[in-house]
Amino acid sequence: MKKLIVVILFILSLATPCLAMSVGGPDMTVPEESKFLKDQAIKKALDRLEYNMNIKASVDADIIFKRELTSAPADTTEAEIEGHNFMVKFSSSFHDVIEPYIKVGTSNLRVNWTQHGESIEVETDPGFVWGAGVKAKVWGNDYGTKLTLDFQYRNITLDFEKATIGGSTAGTNSDNFDIKDWQTSLLLSKKYIKPIGASDFYVVPYTGLTYSSLEADVNFTDATNGLLYSTYDASDENVFGFVLGCDVMPFYLSHYLLNLELRLINETALTLGGTLKF
Repeated sequence: MKKLIVVILFILSLATPCLAMSVGGPDMTVPEESKFLKDQAIKKALDRLEYNMNIKASVDADIIFKRELTSAPADTTEAEIEGHNFMVKFSSSFHDVIEPYIKVGTSNLRVNWTQHGESIEVETDPGFVWGAGVKAKVWGNDYGTKLTLDFQYRNITLDFEKATIGGSTAGTNSDNFDIKDWQTSLLLSKKYIKPIGASDFYVVPYTGLTYSSLEADVNFTDATNGLLYSTYDASDENVFGFVLGCDVMPFYLSHYLLNLELRLINETALTLGGTLKF
């Protein structure tokens, strides 16, 4: 009997410590890093940085079917511009409120007008174009509707490829092709979000009015008779225009944006473009 009691007490002496609570190590600074919190903090910080400040690059193909001009001299009439521009735009937006940008690219244009009773046409070689501008958010709400103001300037200086007078190629002296274009636009847009698959599909249609101030100084002297043919700083026949466009962000390319834009009244032009966010 005594032996049984001794065995029971021995077993209890071994089992009793197992019922106590573990204290753990005293150093509260280790481990130093969190597997989850650090990754979450980095992601939130990067998302905030991308939201507040980012760099975007856009490529636009601008096709001008007709832009009617008017000149002060009575003998220069029916002036028009047509052709195309290929531009690369670099921009950076701050807090989704303001976005300055610059544009560089190439242009190939043709200008027609009537002067001295003759039909004049000037065709250019592809040349350098540059511009700058800024977009600013004027108003917006929680439903994706936004009012945006855009102001931009564009400078086009090109070389003559050839000039024709009455359909015949003319020899030219002191030729010049210089266009300065200022434009202010007020745009109303609405963002639509369509959930498709793992990411969203964004569609942002927009429309608005533009006000332009253009100076087209295209001139040359006929090498045969010495007559000066010039647009005399022609400007837009209609200073107000209408714009209708749409931005599309495909759900499988969340860093990319497609653009289609049509401009009417002061010009008939179509722009196809794409934007990449770095």
